Amino acid sequence: MRRLWISLTVAFVLAVSSSALANGRFPASNAVIFDPHDAKTIYVRATFGLLVTHDGGVSWRWICERAIGFSGMEDPTYTVTPKGTLVAGTFSGVAVSRDSGCTFSFAGGQGTHVLSDLAMRPDGEIVGITSLYKKASEKGALYDDHVLVSRDDAQTFAVSGGPIDPTLLIESIEVAASDPARLYMSAVRGEGPTRTAAFLTSYDAGMTWVERKLELAAGETAGFIANVDPKNADRVYVRTAAPVDVRTRLLVSDNAGQTWKKVFESPSPLLGFALAEDGARVYVGGREGVSAATTDTFAFGKGSSSEAQCLGMTGNLLWACSNERSGFVVGTSRNGGKSFDAKLHLEDIKGPVECAPESSVAKECTAEWPKLRRELGLPELGERPRNVDPGGPALRGRAQRSGRSRGGFAAVAGIVFVAAAGYSILKRLRRR
Repeated sequence: MRRLWISLTVAFVLAVSSSALANGRFPASNAVIFDPHDAKTIYVRATFGLLVTHDGGVSWRWICERAIGFSGMEDPTYTVTPKGTLVAGTFSGVAVSRDSGCTFSFAGGQGTHVLSDLAMRPDGEIVGITSLYKKASEKGALYDDHVLVSRDDAQTFAVSGGPIDPTLLIESIEVAASDPARLYMSAVRGEGPTRTAAFLTSYDAGMTWVERKLELAAGETAGFIANVDPKNADRVYVRTAAPVDVRTRLLVSDNAGQTWKKVFESPSPLLGFALAEDGARVYVGGREGVSAATTDTFAFGKGSSSEAQCLGMTGNLLWACSNERSGFVVGTSRNGGKSFDAKLHLEDIKGPVECAPESSVAKECTAEWPKLRRELGLPELGERPRNVDPGGPALRGRAQRSGRSRGGFAAVAGIVFVAAAGYSILKRLRRR
């Protein structure tokens, strides 16, 4: 799993503070995380915390940021182990919950392990990357780069593997499911006009790394590993990143990063990527909607026009994150992304996860819920929502929202993406 680079700059926050949340961000979902321990448990990362369903999307509850161990404009990277343990890589450390999101603690203590990305091997072994600014040098910025591994269900993490070039800022890491010793990383070197992208391959679980070129097109700022083919360890997918309204690409390599070919190009950032469990079909999504192709031809066809801020695949079900402008916060498709059923609207959130009084959620989220409900424009308890014409793409299923909620969204929907690049820079400064 990886962080999705979509947020707002400080200027945008000030401009829309009347309709944005306390952390200054437009209410939206941007990642879906599946529980391999329980098929009906799905977590959805949102700009105001984490949403969870334990019944396949029938009902949803909220986990606030403070309960997890962070606050502000941050999108942690999440994974769930085969034992159902929820693991979050935050700027404050690795937050872990073993009770479905009720109580969190930091592995090794707060601040011990700051991981910028997490991946997981099929046996549940967690692999993470830390890449923290260390100092400036004649070669430019230097980073403390290490692979960390947990073999005990996120109780402890230990440095694993050999040295990594300290001039690289590591952006993402992924494991090949068919060859657990195969690791891939994407990185950048330098800043401004001298900035270059790099792709690293390890055939021996990180003991040694081979650096390969990852050419960026004009305006692109980085490349992020989207996934590795589940049956072919040599086939790896990378999404390029760029500010809004700059074209980005989906690249694929069939020889572990030695050479690359472009298989899809988008007029705006590609925020969603999903790969079928057999690797035979691929889905991409962004502001313009969802497109899909078989991986033998990569002949993409246009599907739903709903704005996609994330995509995820489990079985034959395609999940998508969006915002109410597109008619849903979370939706699912059974026809390959041609249309989506609305699984979640903001007004459907039933409040914080029901937990014991001594839990992190009870201590942190219960008091925050009334304020969040007001900020989201949700109806008061017992108040019947005032539905209006959604005015978005045609949807199957319930696509109505409360008028109060929708009114705030419509006011800012057209400029949400303007600030994505600014916050990407802000996040990197925070990491340093």
